[in-house]
Amino acid sequence: LDNLTPTPCHLHVFRVQVNEISWNKTNDLFFLTNGHGCVCILSWPELKMLQNLQAHSSNCISIEFDPQGKYFATGSADALASLWDLDELVCVRTFSRLDWPIRTLSFSHDGQLLALASEDLHIDIAMVETGQQVYEMPCSAPTFSVAWHPTRYLLAVSTDDKDRHERDAGTVRLFGLPDTA
Repeated sequence: LDNLTPTPCHLHVFRVQVNEISWNKTNDLFFLTNGHGCVCILSWPELKMLQNLQAHSSNCISIEFDPQGKYFATGSADALASLWDLDELVCVRTFSRLDWPIRTLSFSHDGQLLALASEDLHIDIAMVETGQQVYEMPCSAPTFSVAWHPTRYLLAVSTDDKDRHERDAGTVRLFGLPDTA
């Protein structure tokens, strides 16, 4: 959007469902996930297609960049999360401990941990470098969103809870992990 008028300055039409969008940490590339399981990488601000990565076998739902600018992670309807090397654009690891589509994922402030969530009644927290599970956080309802605090091991979680009358009652919870320092 132009700052002075409420009209789009760029319009790019895709022939497939676009799910999540994000700039890389240096803000020179624009990434999007799509319904064909791909991550599309476009130049910024021209929005010219640079690369189309086949990241998953089904709908690619989410994308997140680590704070160090070394990796990005994607979540998909195939119930896998993939960790990608940003310089080489190769998948270096997959995370497969969840049974439902990966709706949301988030890197910790230092890029050491990756939280993965879905309709499973737990959140998988893993070491980025090894893929090893650090913690399986139980949830009472499907998770819509997870986000690490920018400077601490504090995870915000939004779930699809119900109130005592079975009406929708979205809930946000904060979970702290002990500092390792």
